[in-house]
Amino acid sequence: MIQILPLDGTPPQYFESFKELFVELTTAGNSKLLDDQYDFVRLDWSFTVYPPKRVVVLHAHTKVPCGAMQEAVEDNLPLIEICAGDYKNPQYIVLTANVDMDYLKKKWCIDYCTFHHVLVKEV
Repeated sequence: MIQILPLDGTPPQYFESFKELFVELTTAGNSKLLDDQYDFVRLDWSFTVYPPKRVVVLHAHTKVPCGAMQEAVEDNLPLIEICAGDYKNPQYIVLTANVDMDYLKKKWCIDYCTFHHVLVKEV
């Protein structure tokens, strides 16, 4: 079980897993969790998986594609885009069989909550 505890005194919330917390944070649920935050702050946080065809389009519209984007296009693989507080400088990871998506999502959730002054505990 995952407990999130906002530092502003708001009562804690509980989630069965980081997977459930991730879904809450990456959908419309994030507005319920952080009602006092401005929309532009929420836009700086995203976790997107682009299918291979979308990666080709993204690559074509990027002035200087990064190595991961180039590799994803060449190998016809999906691409993960992680924005963690700065949408102008996303992290790109080629989605291969050895990528631990659960770890990446858990880390993203913890980073998101920390940035928004919310403690995360596994209970």
